[in-house]
Amino acid sequence: MTNTRNQAAQARPLLEVKDLHVAFPVGRRETLKAVDGISFEVRQGETFGVIGESGSGKTTLGRALVSLLEPTSGSILYDGIDVSSLSKKELRRQRRDYQIIFQDPNAALNPRMTILDSVMEPLEISGTGNRSSNEAEALRVLSRVGLPPDIANRFPHQLSGGQKQRVNIARALVVRPRMIVCDEVVAALDVSIRGDVLNLFAELQREFGLTYVFITHDLSVVSHISDRIGVAYLGRFMEMGPAEAVTERPLHPYTEALLSAEPVPLPSFMRSDRRITLQGEIPSPISPPSGCRFRTRCRYAQPRCAEEVPQWRELNAGHWVACHFARPDGPPTVQGTLNDQTEVESTTAI
Repeated sequence: MTNTRNQAAQARPLLEVKDLHVAFPVGRRETLKAVDGISFEVRQGETFGVIGESGSGKTTLGRALVSLLEPTSGSILYDGIDVSSLSKKELRRQRRDYQIIFQDPNAALNPRMTILDSVMEPLEISGTGNRSSNEAEALRVLSRVGLPPDIANRFPHQLSGGQKQRVNIARALVVRPRMIVCDEVVAALDVSIRGDVLNLFAELQREFGLTYVFITHDLSVVSHISDRIGVAYLGRFMEMGPAEAVTERPLHPYTEALLSAEPVPLPSFMRSDRRITLQGEIPSPISPPSGCRFRTRCRYAQPRCAEEVPQWRELNAGHWVACHFARPDGPPTVQGTLNDQTEVESTTAI
């Protein structure tokens, strides 16, 4: 019986998000639909990347996953338990298992607290141990993320951006979580130290069996660190699948455009790829377009795209897409009729 239960636990996803909606009232009658019907699963030890433009709902999704925002509808399950069904006491205990690291490492730290006190704070809030044991644990975790002991008595303004983010990683790690939501965790860091921080995340995942939901707008980052990727646009997923499949063989026109904009470290005369320049800005989440939400910027858009919401289809094994005309071997090939032909131009030198 015990073996059967263990096998069931291993087969069940650590995180299940089902038809999640997060909306905010705007004025008296309007509603901003930040997350508008997203579903996905994340298994223990996996890194699930979420990518999209600003305004796609990535950060709102991340905050909802760690119970910083209450969903308008839908459900979030950890180990099969719906967090909305928990009492305040049970939720507080459960929340130790999932933590979040924010984009701005400076704003995430209290400027009046020493680094040691900041890392100890989650332990004190959760009622774990005593002052002596918490201090020892905080120092141990600071060392594990690559910070020297003498940094413990410093204040945030005395640290570099990379050191501050390592402190925030230590704050999340000190309560021994099972899952960490990483919200643009390297976006504010110098390019020279991003690789070191990403390598640290990979080491911690192997050592502690961590599960990550990695939110970013940087394709090079998400493709490097993720097992699977969800491509968000205007509160919904346009595409989701294995990282290699999404980045090498995209099915949705939006993913295709994002990939074409990724800088290539080659002289312009050596590049064969052509950049797809999306026209216009992302529409307002207060009044999203009818049918396919991407149709107003899609070079393949047909009348059907305005009239009918695309079904969420699994075109290849584990590779899902929301597009009427997507093909198993790539994006649509039909000529667009709703919009002017999206400009396609050669990439410029970096």
